[in-house]
Amino acid sequence: MKEQILYLDPHDDYHSARDKIGWAQTDRVLLAWPPRQRARKLNRQLDLLLLQRHAAALGAKLAFVTDDPVVCDHADTLGIPVFDSVNDSHLHPWRSRRSPPPARRPGPKPDPEDDPPLFALPQPKWLKLPLLCWLTGGLVFVLAVSAVTIMLALVAPGARVTLVPQQQMLTARVGITADPAQTEIDVNTGLIPARVITVIVAGSTEVSTTGSVDEATARAGGDVTFTNLTTQQVRVPAGTAVRTTGGTPIQFVTQKDVILESRRGATGDAPILASEPGPRGNVDAGLVNSIEGPLAVQAAVVNTAPTSGGEVKQVASVVNDDRKRAKDELLAQLRQQGYAELLARLQEGEFAPVLTVHIVEILDESYDHFPGEKADRLKLEMRAEIGTIVVDEVEAFVVGQAEINSRLGETLALIPGTLAFTRSEAVAVDEAGRIEFEITATAQAGAAINPDAVRARARWQAADQIASVLYQSLPVARKPEVTIWPDWFQRMPWLAWRIEVEIKPEG
Repeated sequence: MKEQILYLDPHDDYHSARDKIGWAQTDRVLLAWPPRQRARKLNRQLDLLLLQRHAAALGAKLAFVTDDPVVCDHADTLGIPVFDSVNDSHLHPWRSRRSPPPARRPGPKPDPEDDPPLFALPQPKWLKLPLLCWLTGGLVFVLAVSAVTIMLALVAPGARVTLVPQQQMLTARVGITADPAQTEIDVNTGLIPARVITVIVAGSTEVSTTGSVDEATARAGGDVTFTNLTTQQVRVPAGTAVRTTGGTPIQFVTQKDVILESRRGATGDAPILASEPGPRGNVDAGLVNSIEGPLAVQAAVVNTAPTSGGEVKQVASVVNDDRKRAKDELLAQLRQQGYAELLARLQEGEFAPVLTVHIVEILDESYDHFPGEKADRLKLEMRAEIGTIVVDEVEAFVVGQAEINSRLGETLALIPGTLAFTRSEAVAVDEAGRIEFEITATAQAGAAINPDAVRARARWQAADQIASVLYQSLPVARKPEVTIWPDWFQRMPWLAWRIEVEIKPEG
């Protein structure tokens, strides 16, 4: 057990000692007087008794360390352990120096006749008759049973009254505008908030090209005659380039070697082919009249007959309309793909009209051919951000319910479980992204019946008449159903809270 030692000062009295004991947080409190000093302000038995009670209230046992004979004597009387020093308190048990007084034997019970009362009324003998005692006990028993019976009659019975109020169908058609810029529901104007959600999708498409360009497929050919302009032999090797000189030069190449004899005017023939395919190589006779290179000073050339065989054909090519068509097709595809992914993200009760699907931003666009480039098909790859506007039907239903509630007034009450909503299939979207549609709210409304008024009217009424009384006084569709338990009880309960009132729709 923990022990706390408190040292008193010569000027301490009961109040200061009590405050010091109040600081203790242990199971034992050892109160030490100043050594070799007599207690002057704290030596009364009453003060020591109050300290002992205060320590006991704190849950601690009190002991003293003092040599003051007066304090020791009072402590022995009160049963407070006293030690000569602090060390002795650790070596000896905390017991009083005096043994406790012997237990007193119980004295004899006093005899009433030995100590008669000072004043007593005379008691008649007939009050002690057995018959009167029996009648009195029976009367008390009857009164007790009657009281219990009355209490059970007031508390035990219970009843249930089932009412079917007069009903009518309420229908309200409300126009709703869902605006992404709206933050709160406005039941007066039918405005509700909407939110925009987006998704990034990617795809590709191919379209057939519709343009065409000429593509040369064959080179023109013919024969030329070389004439020696010198007196020496001249060799014209195969691959020598000759050309026309009028207009845009058209180049031809010889296909074999030609040896011109060593005399002026010697001639030789060689076949030629146009350097580039196409009809440009088809030239008239006499137009091929120039030799390229150093042989131009040694020989002359001329085609004695027209060249022929140069041909072209029309091949498909890319035009700007093809790129636009591919982009439109791919954007429509991405809209559908993005819309499907956005629908999968909708929460219960939300819808997103397909008319609100739009391209937020084209992030990447890549064509595999440029305009004018020969190609049978054009491929486009694109990545875009697709967005749509989402509407929460529950917020629209709040507006419809407010319209229904406004039509109830004070005489009608909404029958629970009969409120229903439908949304129109027609949806319109304006340029600002606002969605306009209609909802139809329907509900069964019954006459307003106050259950407390029913209980007040029905309490302690006759069981066989209460149904008719309520049917005549309440706006109900048919006579109420009344059930009482126990079934042999012929009246409604006296306590109103023992009457259960159930209001349910017809059917």
